[in-house]
Amino acid sequence: MEENNLTPESKSEGLPIPDIFLNSDTKAPLTNCIQCDYDLLNGERYYVIEKVFKKYPQFQKTEVLFEYAVCSDCYEKMREQLSAESMANLSGYMMTNTDFAAMQKRIEEHPSDPEKWLSHCMIKGTARESMTEYQMGACFKGDKLVTNFMPPFLIGEQAIEEMNGLLSKQSKDEMDDFMGDNFGIPPELRKDLILI
Repeated sequence: MEENNLTPESKSEGLPIPDIFLNSDTKAPLTNCIQCDYDLLNGERYYVIEKVFKKYPQFQKTEVLFEYAVCSDCYEKMREQLSAESMANLSGYMMTNTDFAAMQKRIEEHPSDPEKWLSHCMIKGTARESMTEYQMGACFKGDKLVTNFMPPFLIGEQAIEEMNGLLSKQSKDEMDDFMGDNFGIPPELRKDLILI
């Protein structure tokens, strides 16, 4: 998890967990790491929550395809399993294509409403309402959203597809194993996951 300048709160504080990052079924916080079952709400480790959404316009409905929380220890282990080639490719893509100025503007305009920070794809600038699939994530500590390691992010389907094209076969296999092990999704139905 890298430091950044998009920090509306001090490092020892944070904002309450936004509703969008609560468990989609129970509306309560996600409490355990998907990999090691660590109690995330005890506040000792940072953790990341990621969710993947799919919109069904014909039914005027948006579904969470899957969601998970992973503690900082397991997150780093997951990142280490990606090939050096994939990490370099993704890092270069993010640095070249992320619209940091637009993200900063959304944060400044709505400093206490993180859901408004997630109104557009951070890469393509596409509005969330116009996307049919997107992935979002954020960093937390205890029951607080924190931004000192990474800002909350939203990545739309077009950027996800481009980023997946940058992954080595080894990295794609690692992500595929993660999806199968944790969600029991058969290989033909798995969506590619991007680990930021």
